[in-house]
Amino acid sequence: MKRFIIVVLIILSITEFAAARACLEHITITKVTDGDTVKGIVNGQEMSIRLSGIDCYETSKRDRAYKQAYLNKMSIEDVVKKGKESKLILSNLLKSSDNITIKFTDTDKRYNRNVGILYIGNMNVNEYMIKNGGCMMFEYKN
Repeated sequence: MKRFIIVVLIILSITEFAAARACLEHITITKVTDGDTVKGIVNGQEMSIRLSGIDCYETSKRDRAYKQAYLNKMSIEDVVKKGKESKLILSNLLKSSDNITIKFTDTDKRYNRNVGILYIGNMNVNEYMIKNGGCMMFEYKN
């Protein structure tokens, strides 16, 4: 009987944790790293957050930027320029609002980041960046 109760309690706590992660939480943005990554404070904890479902061009000449240039038949300078434009679009969008929330969707173990969807009111910021920020759709694989 004790084992049964322990198992039930474990299952309930896991379910409660998963449900809590699916809820929208208020976030204070402290830095826009690039067009698809921000730093912010959620529940008093500072964290790095990768925007789910999008991929923006890099903002500096690093290995990944050269790969993006090759795959998209662009110069490295154009990749970095587009990356900086995406970062500016996201920065301007987020600085104009204090009603920013996040829905966490995953954890990026490689870079120790949370993955999630940002909202300003009812507007999905991730979708906005695909339509207006020069970002591409991206299926995140951990």
